[in-house]
Amino acid sequence: MTPRQVVETYWKIECTRDVDATVQCYDPQAELVVPGLGRLVGHEEIRRFYQASVERFPRLEVEIASALEVGDRGVFEWRSLFRDHAGVPYRSKGVNLIRVQGDRLAEVHVYYDPTDLEAPSTEG
Repeated sequence: MTPRQVVETYWKIECTRDVDATVQCYDPQAELVVPGLGRLVGHEEIRRFYQASVERFPRLEVEIASALEVGDRGVFEWRSLFRDHAGVPYRSKGVNLIRVQGDRLAEVHVYYDPTDLEAPSTEG
């Protein structure tokens, strides 16, 4: 699969908020680097990250704004809309640098401003 195909599949699954299915998008030895959390390696560490996200934001939408792919690597600019349990919106945007291995994510480095998720968005 191309990096874009892997990322599109991953985000489609992540938006279902199914933690187990989202973790399966990653290679068992994958690396996920997230602002404020650092380097997470392997399914168990990555699972904790997604579990916390789902507990706080049970709804998510993601849109790819732009992309660049070379071989097994890709750079994806994205926009997201999280909603908390009361339906309050939180918008975020960023860039993911990824490397795929077959049909799974092997490396994901996420770049975004974590403060975007500290206060609700003024637009729905």
